[in-house]
Amino acid sequence: MLQPPAAPHAEASAGSARNKAFCKMSGEAPPGLEGRVRKALRKVFGFESFKTSLQESATVTVARGEKDVFVCMPTGAGKSLCYQLPAVLAVGITIVISPLIALIQDQVDHLLALKIKACSLNSKLSAQEKKTILADLASEKPQVKLLYITPEMAAASSFQPTLNSLVSRNLLSYLIIDEAHCVSQWGHDFRPDYLRLGTLRARIPRTPCVALTATATRQVQEDIVAALKLKQPLSTFKTPCFRSNLFYDVQFKELLTDPYTNLKDFCLKALEVKNTTGVYSGCGIVYCRMRDVCDQLAIELSYRGVKAKAYHAGLKAADRTSIQNEWMEEKIPVIVATISFGMGVDKANVRFVAHWNIAKSMAGYYQESGRAGRDGKPSCCRLYYSRNDRDQVSFLIKKELSNIQEKKGTLKDSDKAVMTAFDAIVSFCEELGCRHAAIAKYFGDDTPPCNKCCDYCRNPGAVKRQLESLERCSNNWSRTCVGPSAASWDSYDPELYEGGRKGCRGFSRYDEESSGNWDEANEENRKREWDNFYKKQMSLRKGKEPEKEDFVPPSAGCPLKDASSRRISKLTVKGREHCLKMLEEALNTNQKVPAAGGEDDVQDQV
Repeated sequence: MLQPPAAPHAEASAGSARNKAFCKMSGEAPPGLEGRVRKALRKVFGFESFKTSLQESATVTVARGEKDVFVCMPTGAGKSLCYQLPAVLAVGITIVISPLIALIQDQVDHLLALKIKACSLNSKLSAQEKKTILADLASEKPQVKLLYITPEMAAASSFQPTLNSLVSRNLLSYLIIDEAHCVSQWGHDFRPDYLRLGTLRARIPRTPCVALTATATRQVQEDIVAALKLKQPLSTFKTPCFRSNLFYDVQFKELLTDPYTNLKDFCLKALEVKNTTGVYSGCGIVYCRMRDVCDQLAIELSYRGVKAKAYHAGLKAADRTSIQNEWMEEKIPVIVATISFGMGVDKANVRFVAHWNIAKSMAGYYQESGRAGRDGKPSCCRLYYSRNDRDQVSFLIKKELSNIQEKKGTLKDSDKAVMTAFDAIVSFCEELGCRHAAIAKYFGDDTPPCNKCCDYCRNPGAVKRQLESLERCSNNWSRTCVGPSAASWDSYDPELYEGGRKGCRGFSRYDEESSGNWDEANEENRKREWDNFYKKQMSLRKGKEPEKEDFVPPSAGCPLKDASSRRISKLTVKGREHCLKMLEEALNTNQKVPAAGGEDDVQDQV
C-alpha cells in the first residue's frame, strides 16, 4: 500500500523552503509565485513571454499546486510547458504518464537539451540504466525533476516501492496524465491501460493531478474527469480548436488522373520551393493507413522530384531513428508515415500535413493535421478522399463492431461512437460548408471566423462543382466517366486542383444503387480499368505513350489460392484491396439471396 502523504503543513513548509532556496540562488528578495514563474520561463525555457494569457494562467495554477487541472489546447499551443515549468520550480519529482515510448523520448530529449534533469523508466532500458535511475529516485535528494513512464509501468508491481517511497517522503510533486483522451472510451484513441490510472489517482488524492490533451469533445472531457477521479472544483483551461494559420482542403482522388503528381505539386507549393535554388522553406508529413502504401508513396514522390522517405513500424528501430533525424534536420523535406509518427515531435516549421487516406475519426484527423504550423505561420492541411477508401474503412469498423457484439452480446454507446466519429470525417469531406466550422462543431466550439482559410470559403462554387462531379462519377462508374459523360468535365476547376486534371480512370467504385448485383461483365471492366491505369502510369514514367493491352487474368497456379502463403510475391496493396472489395461484395450478395431453409441457412452459407 502507498504510505499517506505528508500533512498539509508539511507541504506548506516544503513550498516555503523552495522559496528560500530560490531566493538564495538568485540573490533577490523573495518574489511572488508569478514572478518565479516568469523568471523560469525566461531563464530555463528561453521565452520572453507566454504564447497566450490562457497558457500563463494554466501554468501559474499548476504551480500553486492547490487544485487538479484539466488543460485542452491545440497542438502547438504549449500544453507541455503548463506542467514542465511548475515541475522545475517544485522541490520534488513530477511523474508524467504518456502512452508511447517514442513520444516520451522526444519529450525527454527536449528537456535534456534545456538542461532540465528528466528521464524515463521503460522496458527498453538496460538493467544498468534502470538501476541508475532507481538509485537516484531512492536518494535523499534526487536529481531527476521529471520522470516519464507509460501507464503499464505505473501499474507494474516493480514500480510500486519507488512510488511508495516518493509519496512517503513528500517528494511526489505532481501526477501528470499526458494525452488524457486515451482514458476515454468515447475518444479516438482509447487505451485500456489508461483506465488503471483512476485507481492510482485515488491512492494519492493529495498529489495535484494535471490532465492534458489536444482533442476533447464535451463527452470525452467528462469521461476524463470521471475516470481519473479529478477533484472538484477543477481548474479547466480550454482553448477553441480553431487555428487561423491552417488552410484546410479536400481533394477527391476519383477526379484526379494522377494523384501522385497532384501530391507532388502540393508539396512543392506548400514548401515554397524555388526552381532556381531548390531550397525548401520547411518540411512536411504525409500520412498513410498502411505501411506498404507509405513505401510506395515515398518512391513515387522521390521519382517526381520531391525527396521523401517512409517511416513505419515495419522498419528496423535504427532505420526509423535515422529517418526521423534526417527529417528533423531537414536533410529530407517529406516524411511519409503511419499515424503513430509525429506525437510530441517538437518541429515548428511543418508547412503541410497531407492525409493520403481518410482518417478514422474527426478527432484523429484534427490532431494529426494540427502538427502543421506550430510556429504560427501559414501552413496547409490536405485530405485525399476516395469513396472506395471510405467504404473500406467503414467495412473494417463495422467488422470490428460485429466482433465486439458477438463476444459481448450487445454494443455500448461508447462502442458505437467509433462509427459516429468516422461518419463525422466523411461529412467533413462530402458536405458543403466551411472546413473550420465543421471541426469546431464537432468539438462543441462556436463557429470561427475562417477568413478564406479553407477551400470552401475561398471558392464555394468550385467545391460544389467537384462534389457534383464526384456524384456523377460514382453513379456512372460502369461507363468510367468517358464518352457521353465527357461534358461533365466542364465542372473541372483549375483553382481547386492546382494543375491536376480530372478523370476517374482506375478509381471507379462499386455502384451503391445496384444493390449488390455484380455480373461478370462489370467485374471484367473493373479489372481492365485497374490494369490500364497501372500500365499508363508506368508508361508515363518511361516517357512513352501508354500501350493498349487487354487484362490477363491470374493463372491457375496463382499463389493467391494457396491459403498457407503468408507473404505472396508481387502482390501489391491495390491487389489486396481489390480482393478485399470482391470478398465484401460477395458476402453482401450472399446475404441477400433468399434461402429455402430460412435465415439460419443463409448464415450457415456465409
